[in-house]
Amino acid sequence: MWRPAIDQPELLALAEGVSCGRIVLRRYRFGDGGALFEAMAAHRNELMRWMEWPRRHQRIEDSESYARRMHAEFIQRRSMPMAILDASGGGYLGGAGFHTPDWSTPKAELGYYLVPPARGAGIASDVVRLQVHYAFDQMQVNRVWGSCDAANEPSAGAMRRAGLREEGVLRAESRDHHGQVRDTRIFGLAFDDYPDWSKSHGVPDLGYLPVPA
Repeated sequence: MWRPAIDQPELLALAEGVSCGRIVLRRYRFGDGGALFEAMAAHRNELMRWMEWPRRHQRIEDSESYARRMHAEFIQRRSMPMAILDASGGGYLGGAGFHTPDWSTPKAELGYYLVPPARGAGIASDVVRLQVHYAFDQMQVNRVWGSCDAANEPSAGAMRRAGLREEGVLRAESRDHHGQVRDTRIFGLAFDDYPDWSKSHGVPDLGYLPVPA
């Protein structure tokens, strides 16, 4: 049975984040800008291969402004960005979250990135798995999905390893921030996939942060 539309998503009592043994995904907080800027600064040009927005983080103040605006966006459920943090030391590893959830369906598009030092250890697929749990358990969606440039094989690989269904390629779907027309690869899961997905790809040490007061 499909879930109903959510008319007032800002009233959902959502956990502040989701975790497994080695990483935590949580909404941005005031004061996160320094860690975000420090983690990104040395890798800005590399990150901009696939994303446009790192160029806007030229000062710590830019990153702190971002953290505060994303905190507000999360509260209003207009978008739901999260920081990816090391569970043991709290170091900033990257960003994740949901782009402009469609609460009428409801469905949510996930996204993620890791700074280069955090790559190559399977963290990206863990991030995707945690987002799938959060979307279905907390946000009460009927569908969670993600997309990437068809040429971005590491991103596609993370979604495949996380157990998302590869739904197809949209040819000449958009123009990227470098001015090039790109194909877009689509992955997704529906709510009726979730029980079987949980058995095969679910996070065994899944945990949720408290609901903010």
